[in-house]
Amino acid sequence: MRIPPARPAAALHTAPAVPDTGQAVRRWWRAAWIWFVLAALLVLVALPSILRQDPGSRPLGTDSARQEGGRAVTRVLDQHGIAVHPAASLPEALALAADHPGAPVLFHDPAGHLPAEGLEQFAEAVGPERRVLVEPGLTVLQGLAPEVSQGGVVPEGTPLPAGPQCRWPAAREARSVSAGGRSYRTGPSGQRCFPVPGTGAGPSGAAHAVVTTAEGTVVLGHRDMVANAGAADEGHAVLSLWTLGRDTDVIWYLPSLADVPVDGGPPTLDRLLPDWVRPAGLWLVLCLFVLLLWQGRRHGPLAVEPLPVIVPASETAVGRARLYERSGQYAAAARALRSATLVRLASALRLGPAAPVEAVVAAASRASGLDAGRVGSALDVDDVGSGRDLVAAAAALQDLEDQVHRSLQATGTARGRTSPATDTATDTAADTPSDADPRTP
Repeated sequence: MRIPPARPAAALHTAPAVPDTGQAVRRWWRAAWIWFVLAALLVLVALPSILRQDPGSRPLGTDSARQEGGRAVTRVLDQHGIAVHPAASLPEALALAADHPGAPVLFHDPAGHLPAEGLEQFAEAVGPERRVLVEPGLTVLQGLAPEVSQGGVVPEGTPLPAGPQCRWPAAREARSVSAGGRSYRTGPSGQRCFPVPGTGAGPSGAAHAVVTTAEGTVVLGHRDMVANAGAADEGHAVLSLWTLGRDTDVIWYLPSLADVPVDGGPPTLDRLLPDWVRPAGLWLVLCLFVLLLWQGRRHGPLAVEPLPVIVPASETAVGRARLYERSGQYAAAARALRSATLVRLASALRLGPAAPVEAVVAAASRASGLDAGRVGSALDVDDVGSGRDLVAAAAALQDLEDQVHRSLQATGTARGRTSPATDTATDTAADTPSDADPRTP
C-alpha cells in the first residue's frame, strides 16, 4: 500500500484571505457599474417623453389622425390659405395672439389643465370676439364666457337643425349638426342655434348645441364639429370654416401639462414640518452613516480557521441548553432529554435503536422491578412548562436510568458468581448429541 506524502505544515493552515467590507464593495461596483450607468441613461431618455404629452395623441391635436384628432380641419383650412398655429402652453398661445391680433383662437381643455389664473391671463390677452370654445366646462365658461350657462349632455340621436330662432349666418348656412356633446344657454342678446329637444323647461328657454354671446364668443357644444370623426358630417365643415376662417391665421390652443401649476394641490408633509426638521434629519443620517462605518471597521474581517474544526460535545450541549433557556422552550428541552434517555435505555436493554416506547417501558419495568406505570410517568414530559418542571423531569429520568443500570449490574454480578462445575456440566450436556437429535448419524 502506497502512502501519499505528507503535506507541509504550512499548507495545512493556509486559507484564502477573506476581503474586508471596502474591498467587497469595490469589487461589486466594478462588476455592476455599467448597469447603473445604463439605467440612468434610460431614465434620462425616457423621463422627458413620459412627462411631455404628445400633441398628436390629444383630442383635436393638429397632427393627430385619430377619430378625435383635428388634422382634417387644419388641412382644409390650410388649403384655403388659412395658417393654423398650434399652441401647447399659455405663454405660447399669448405670444401667438399678440403676433396675430385678428386671428380667432380655438380653445379646448377637456382635462382642465389651465387653472383659473391662466384663464384670467387668457381673457385679458384675447378679446371675446376672437374666442372659439369647444365643449367648455363650468370653469372655462365662468372665466371666458360668463353669460353662458351649461344646459346638460346631449344624447346621441338624430341630427339637430339650426332652428327658426337662429340668426347666425354660419349656423344657418350649416343647417344641421350631429347630436352629441353638451348643450348651453345664453341671454337674449346672444345667438342660439341647434336647439336640443326636451330642454325647453329651463329659465332661459331651450338649451342649444351652439351659442354665441353678444360680444362674439362662439361656444361649440360638440367636439365632432371640428374633429376628424365628424368633419364631413352634416354641416360641420361649413360651421368650422365660417367660425375659424374669419382671418388669414388661426391659433389652435390646447392646454397641456405645461399649464398645470407645479406648486398646486394640498400642502404636503414637507411643508407642514418645521424648518429645523430637514437639517436635523440630514444630521441624523450622517451620524448613522458614521456609526455604520465605525461598527463595520470595529468588527473587522472574518476569522479564518483550517478545517476540520473540532468542537467538544460539552460545548455543543451547553450552547444548546442556553438557547433553550433564552427562548423558554422548556417542553422542547424535556423532549430532548426523554429521547436521549430512551435511546440509552434501549441500548442497555439490547432492544435496538428502532424499538417502540412501549417495548422500552416494558423492558425497563422487568429489568428494574418498577411498576410499568411508574416508568411511563417518568417518561411522560408533556406537561413541562417551566424551569422547575424541567428540573423535576430530568431528575426523574436520571433516577429511572440509574435504577435500570443498577439492576442490570446486579444481574450480571449474580451470573458471574455461578459455580464453574455447574457451567461445565451444562456446556457438556449441551454439546453431547442425544438420540432424539436429528443431527445424530
